[in-house]
Amino acid sequence: MSPISGVIWDLDGTVLDTESLIFQVAKEVVSRHGAELTESAAQAATGLRPLESWQVVADRMELTVPAAQLLAESEELLCDRWKEAKMLPGALRLLRHLQATGVPLALATSSNRANLTKKLSGHAHVHAAFQTTCCGDEVERGKPAPDCFLAAAEKLGLPPESCLAIEDSRPGVQAALAAGMHVVVVPSAVGESAAGCFKGLHCPRLHTLPSLLAFKPETFGLAPFGDIIGSTIPVDPAWRIRGTVVKGFGRGSRELGIPTANLDDASLKSSLAEAVTGIYAGFASIGSSPAVHKTCMSIGFNPVFKNKQKTCEPWILHDFEGDFYGEEIRLVVCAYIRPEADFVSIEALVEQIHGDAAVTRAALDLEPFASLNEDPFLLPGVLP
Repeated sequence: MSPISGVIWDLDGTVLDTESLIFQVAKEVVSRHGAELTESAAQAATGLRPLESWQVVADRMELTVPAAQLLAESEELLCDRWKEAKMLPGALRLLRHLQATGVPLALATSSNRANLTKKLSGHAHVHAAFQTTCCGDEVERGKPAPDCFLAAAEKLGLPPESCLAIEDSRPGVQAALAAGMHVVVVPSAVGESAAGCFKGLHCPRLHTLPSLLAFKPETFGLAPFGDIIGSTIPVDPAWRIRGTVVKGFGRGSRELGIPTANLDDASLKSSLAEAVTGIYAGFASIGSSPAVHKTCMSIGFNPVFKNKQKTCEPWILHDFEGDFYGEEIRLVVCAYIRPEADFVSIEALVEQIHGDAAVTRAALDLEPFASLNEDPFLLPGVLP
């Protein structure tokens, strides 16, 4: 493969977690008209231009309301909320690295120009990283047509085949492949939904990653990262998560000999994008105790057990005398260890988990991680 000369990014679900926000608003709009938004309808609409997305939802849900009206209702709700969108894991790290190493960057989004400005209003540093942008209302055809990516490559002055596109949706992947580009896809859909979204898309120019934290620039002839700390990748900024310890599947202690303090589902969903998965390291504190402990945690669907529901399972590396169900748990997540993986046996899984714990213990003794042990967020009674 020839070295990549430029990188063209999608925005929604790739740089920013707008997909979660859009889904919440779409559910509210659809419910106004006596229906409940289905996951399949939402996935089918992902990656398209706004009006086209609502037309897909209206058709799939057999709504009698015009797509233009649904769009207007959603825009009214979203107008003041775009600034709430957070950056997705690894996006800022990769943007900074590519910018620092002189790689030309462009944005090719289905968003219209007005909404792009609103979405990036709280992320001026991100907007400034791109030499050029191409919006959905500035081309004749939206994704899955290649127009947006071709226009972005032309603005960069680069041939499409020398560009790498970073996407999260099927229409976006189809658009970038049709433009002749290499494509990295980090699916915004997860679990079985992700498999269905990309069924039938086979191309040697398509590379699938579980997270941008797993992106290796050298794969594409680009300068490698130089920020690995103790075999981990920094999560910057660190995630601060507060929730309640709940009972999980009971496998941690019973089958694996590894007791975990599962985070309640509502806190997980409100803290992290649905597509965020992997094995991470950080610090935790429990209940009214100010004691802070190193923790190794799994976030995702546990491929070994084929979970249908996403979980956050911190293994607090400390021996407790009893359980603490119902207690508050406070987490500062600062390092990415590896993606989720399947294993040939329970024994192999347990061996890997203990290896992850060893990495956690060593990495969290290093700066900038070690100082997070004193993060005020970990103190009981301190509001975020």
